[in-house]
Amino acid sequence: MFSSREARWRPTSLRLTVWYAGVFFLSSVLLFGLAYYLLSSTVRFQDRRVMTGKIADYANVAQSQGLPALLEVIRLEAEHEVSTDFFLRLQDAEGRILAQAVPLWWQDVPAALPASLPEREELRWSVWQRTGGEEVAEVGARRILGGNVLLVGCDIRGRVELLDNFRSIFLAVTLLTGLASVAGGTLMARRTLRPISDLLLTVQAIDQGSLSARVPRRGGGDELDALVQLFNAMLDRIETLVRAMREALDNAAHDLRTPITRMRMGIESALQGVEAAAPRALLADCAEDCERVTTMLDMLMDISEVETGVMQLRFQDTDLADLLVEAAEIYGYIAEDKGVILTADLPAGVPATVDRERIRQALANLLDNAVKYTPAGGRVEVSLEQAGDWARILVRDTGPGIPAEDLPRIFERLYRGDKSRSVRGLGLGLSLVRAVVMAHGGRVRVESTPGQGALFTVDLPAGPRPA
Repeated sequence: MFSSREARWRPTSLRLTVWYAGVFFLSSVLLFGLAYYLLSSTVRFQDRRVMTGKIADYANVAQSQGLPALLEVIRLEAEHEVSTDFFLRLQDAEGRILAQAVPLWWQDVPAALPASLPEREELRWSVWQRTGGEEVAEVGARRILGGNVLLVGCDIRGRVELLDNFRSIFLAVTLLTGLASVAGGTLMARRTLRPISDLLLTVQAIDQGSLSARVPRRGGGDELDALVQLFNAMLDRIETLVRAMREALDNAAHDLRTPITRMRMGIESALQGVEAAAPRALLADCAEDCERVTTMLDMLMDISEVETGVMQLRFQDTDLADLLVEAAEIYGYIAEDKGVILTADLPAGVPATVDRERIRQALANLLDNAVKYTPAGGRVEVSLEQAGDWARILVRDTGPGIPAEDLPRIFERLYRGDKSRSVRGLGLGLSLVRAVVMAHGGRVRVESTPGQGALFTVDLPAGPRPA
């Protein structure tokens, strides 16, 4: 037993929260990391592009005008401070400084830079750090004419400061993102699992006996909302079946009580030793009541087997007219004894692939029902016709008809309308008819107007059964 609040923090909810927060947080970290990498690369690329151009210019001077011309250029830049943004140094192959121009921001540059010196005419990059680890400048080195090394450096403190600020902002944003991801994960997990929690609470309510409990719909239109809709539809079906089962049990108890009571009274009378002829009659009544109970139970079993698909049907090609002729002959005698006229219009050549015994049983129940409720002087008409892909059987009677409120329920097990209580019966015949017809892929319906009789229509698939 758990409350709605407890349901929110079950392991599934916690796992969803952790997963969502983790994915959101990691995605944010990766996004900011990518932004930091792109910014750092772009700034470094811009600095190196400018220094590469200067190195190429000085190398061209040495190549075209000779090393003295390059020394003169460097000397002039140092004397007149033509360039104050870049460090410039020319040193020989042994590392001795031949000339250099040092900007004001780089006065403490050491005589020997820890630069990675290239072996050939290629650029090598390194970073100069002051004592204490502060990154001050990035230096590009390239060998030029005569094996001399040209070094060009630029101030990167602005770049380092920019990236430091970005990292500080990144850490602050990461912290806020972590908190937001946890909050968002919690809300998302609750929203996602709310239908499941509602479903669990509904199941508990049903377990406590409230069959009318339903899972509230959120109207999101997603898969969980569809699950809720299907679950509620299933609950509606279960509630209907349980209600029908209760009514069926009540009706069965009512219908079984009479024969069982009669059997008990008969047995008690026989045991009291009444006149000799009476026990035989009493035993005959008991046997009749036992047969009635057995028939009711057999029909209930048949209906259940057909509806659950357990019953094995033996399909074979059949002319439905032959089955109707047999049934009409049997019930013709019963109708004649009752003063009811039974007529049949049964053209040959309406084939169907059916289980002959089960269809014969269903037809017998239809005719028995029609003859039973048709008063003396009335008529029962049986006809057969081909209606497209259907073989249609019609049974019409001139009985009292069926009240409108009973029509939706006459095919239910053990259901008997108030007017039919006065006629001996089990309330199972029409239920068996519907179960057998539906098992064959057919359909059955009834039309009736009180006082004008009833018309039962059975449609069975005509022709051979699909493989």
